[in-house]
Amino acid sequence: CDYSVATVCDDSDACTQNKCNSATGCDYTTATVCDDSDACTQNKCNPATGCDYTTATVCDDSDACTQNKCNSATGCDYTTATVCDDSDACTQNKCNSATGCDYTTATVCDDSDACTQNKCNPATGCDYTTATVCDDSDACTQNKCNPATGCDYTTATVCDDSDACTQNKCNSATGCDYTTATVCDDSDA
Repeated sequence: CDYSVATVCDDSDACTQNKCNSATGCDYTTATVCDDSDACTQNKCNPATGCDYTTATVCDDSDACTQNKCNSATGCDYTTATVCDDSDACTQNKCNSATGCDYTTATVCDDSDACTQNKCNPATGCDYTTATVCDDSDACTQNKCNPATGCDYTTATVCDDSDACTQNKCNSATGCDYTTATVCDDSDA
């Protein structure tokens, strides 16, 4: 017997280790350990080619408000929030976990001043620079605005030409009217 030639153990499977046990012979029970120390790749083994790290780890927490990232050292990372910004200051930038960015809610502009118009400019946001126009089309009332209640027409227009010989009247369409002379009659013929 010639024991100088070693037994060649090869099961043609790159995913098992080819060992020889002196008591039992060829042993293919030990799996090849595939680990590229990258949590973002799957450690697979192909029987024909051996270790295979080409398949990426799929990270998905089913939350549209987080970014699905992968860190090579720690694996899936969902700590970064999705940034929602439609560059429109007149909508609120919200995020819905199921559907993602949501710009359907309008920005509420209200300066609690009834004498300014509550407007919104998509570029700059709330705008209260436009005054409320108060006009009751009655020249005999003053067009005023009260910040708490809005337009106020309760104050009469004061008509006085400082001429005792004319009557101080007001015409709703044209305003103060001094054309009617004061009638001077002491009833003493």
